[in-house]
Amino acid sequence: MLENHNIICFGPSDWWGMNPSCATHIMKRLAQKNKVLYVNPFGSDLLAGVKRKKGLGARITRKLKSLTKYLRHPQNNFHVFSPIFLPIQGKKWIDATNNLLIKLQLKAICYFLGISKPLLWLENVRAADMMSSLNSSLKLYHVSDLFADDSYTANRQLQHQREKRISNESDLLICVSKELYNRKQSKSDNVFYVPHGVDFELFQQAAQKNQQPEELADIHRPIAGYFGTLTAYNDIELLLWCAQALPDVSFVLAGQITGGDYSHLKQMNNVHFLGRLPYEKIPQLCASFDVCLLPWKMSEWIECCNPLKMFEYMASGKPIVSVPIKEAMQYYDLISIAHNKEDFAKAICWELQNDAQERSCKRIEIAREHSWDKHVDKISELIKTAITAKQNIDLHLAGQSIEEIN
Repeated sequence: MLENHNIICFGPSDWWGMNPSCATHIMKRLAQKNKVLYVNPFGSDLLAGVKRKKGLGARITRKLKSLTKYLRHPQNNFHVFSPIFLPIQGKKWIDATNNLLIKLQLKAICYFLGISKPLLWLENVRAADMMSSLNSSLKLYHVSDLFADDSYTANRQLQHQREKRISNESDLLICVSKELYNRKQSKSDNVFYVPHGVDFELFQQAAQKNQQPEELADIHRPIAGYFGTLTAYNDIELLLWCAQALPDVSFVLAGQITGGDYSHLKQMNNVHFLGRLPYEKIPQLCASFDVCLLPWKMSEWIECCNPLKMFEYMASGKPIVSVPIKEAMQYYDLISIAHNKEDFAKAICWELQNDAQERSCKRIEIAREHSWDKHVDKISELIKTAITAKQNIDLHLAGQSIEEIN
């Protein structure tokens, strides 16, 4: 693993108010041997949010709670920083004011924590405006989603410009899906594919214990389950169709609703909303599902994504039904892929009746090979190689300058 580095991670999601992201898992592990400062997102845009009133109040409340924490120390060598900023983006004078505010705060925090020459982990494209103000040892762009197309940002053109700048100026790009890798690798030779990982032992141990969580005590089986934030990106129509077509199957949805209209689903007797559960409860919940769901509307965003929960489902050994996400389709023999709502319902029935122990064991073994520990080791080696290459280039350029002077 990487050791003795200062790392500033511009995270994709709020550390305190959202489900763990890939950066959450990676930074926790890197903090075991490095000093890490995780910077919560500072790209919230009320101008875009007003147009999408659904979930706006919850987003504002969540962000205010995060800001009150400002700088916290959740584990050794690890700090979480929630910068104060104006929650409007895309207007030049406001962006300039925000940039100045955040740069001043960052420099003060770095001085206070003794962080110098940091490795910049760039996963929030809004961080493009911060890159030049931090004297970094390496710039790493962790390409985990199409964040420049975030629907909560009003000025997408500016976001695309920022994303392009990060791509061009980063010394190392790591893509979590093959689709994202294919988009980046044609433009650079410093691009690598490292998919999401999984807390393998956590999910596998929960599966072995097979203890039903109290949240499912009054819900009859079989259970088709999903955990994660519930948004407008989820295929609500598909879920409603399946719930109506399969009245003897209980559909369990665990997660905070931040967008989309789930009112009709809530009226279904065989659909159960558990709300947002702490991460510690998720492995036990997953182990209690009879079939796990990956139910999103197909879009460019979803085509490029790598669902974080896919390997978590696999680590539990449970059967999985998914829409045709490319990262899931490479496991077509172990995951049922459905191209429409009718096929999705049929696939749920097929998995409930036909999944075999052999398929379950194969899913578990695949998840074992994708543990976060293994992925962090691989990422560490890529970082070490990139730092060495950058140092050699700097030495070469310095040598050329001396020759020119002489």
